[in-house]
Amino acid sequence: MKYLITTLSDTQFELISVEDYSTRFIVDQQHPKFESVKSNIGRIANLTGTRFNFCKDYGNDYAKFNGTSSTPTPINTIKKPVQVNLVQLDDLDIDPDQFSPLLTGTIFDKFVSQDGGFLPGANIMAAGAPGVGKTTVLLDLLANLQAAGRKVLFISAEMNQVDMARYLKRFPNWGKVPILFLADYVDQNPAAVIEQTLKSGWDLVLTDSYTEVNDTVKEECNMSRGKTEKWFLDLMSDHNKGLNDSKTYTTFVTILQLSKGGNFVGSNKLKHCTTAMMHLDWDGQENTGRRYMQFSKNRLGQVGKKLYYSLDNGVQFDEARYARDLFNDLLVNEERTRLATEDNAFDKLFGFKTTDTDVAEELINELATIESSEYYAVED
Repeated sequence: MKYLITTLSDTQFELISVEDYSTRFIVDQQHPKFESVKSNIGRIANLTGTRFNFCKDYGNDYAKFNGTSSTPTPINTIKKPVQVNLVQLDDLDIDPDQFSPLLTGTIFDKFVSQDGGFLPGANIMAAGAPGVGKTTVLLDLLANLQAAGRKVLFISAEMNQVDMARYLKRFPNWGKVPILFLADYVDQNPAAVIEQTLKSGWDLVLTDSYTEVNDTVKEECNMSRGKTEKWFLDLMSDHNKGLNDSKTYTTFVTILQLSKGGNFVGSNKLKHCTTAMMHLDWDGQENTGRRYMQFSKNRLGQVGKKLYYSLDNGVQFDEARYARDLFNDLLVNEERTRLATEDNAFDKLFGFKTTDTDVAEELINELATIESSEYYAVED
């Protein structure tokens, strides 16, 4: 039978059947399995006679309880009234100063949004091929924001202190960026560590990477993958809304890993709940072509435009090429507008109908004339 291990006190733990919720027993210090049970709180215990086998909460059985370990109740038997509050945008009490763009001082500001710069309360997912420089270019932008007076944070779940120290020679401007090395806290509830760190409020938080952070939290906190993803999204949403000590509308930039097929690792919910999806890739063969970034989704600015960059001498954006591309787009749009105007002038000059409405009205009038002629012809 499967039991959920819950805590009654420091010296007593209760095992509750996940099948009927009523079968339960207490393990205290006199029980031969006390130490094993104590080290597996929140996990599932499979009992076969006197033998205990422990496993993670793969079936999400913990979610079946309402959180009161001593008197659990199946959630599907709890019916709570739902309070719905409709919101009008005019009634939102949001400080307009909070929407001042976060400026990096580079061409990236025009690339990321129409307002110029990162916008507070946004969530940007950055996916890219290995070696294309995702962490490098984004961490450099983070350092630029800090130099401009913004409060920034880097959560590193992939690299340790030694890995990061190697970058300082090439990127000395990274030296003052505060970094949370998540691997240092795997035995101290990494989810709580992240929550506590974010509590003070930050302008922008860069996370590398979503997969590693969620895997660390999932393993160490005994959470299912779905619950871990929900925790991550809820955490970002709360800080997007300024639910922190400084009431700062935090922007999150999160690096995503790609599968061998080139798809990001995560559910569609993660993709749909984000403000923008940015892809970093090679223009040409991997590790030999030019690097570029491009938005496939962007609620704040343009999509489909490439911003090229290099890492040969620090992070360098090809500002001239990006400006030429924007200028060419402007010329194309102006030419389309001019041609449309000239087409209308030509049609008017020679008496052609210029709009779908004009054509439709002409057809209706012709049809009415024909029907009228046929009617009178029969009467005659």
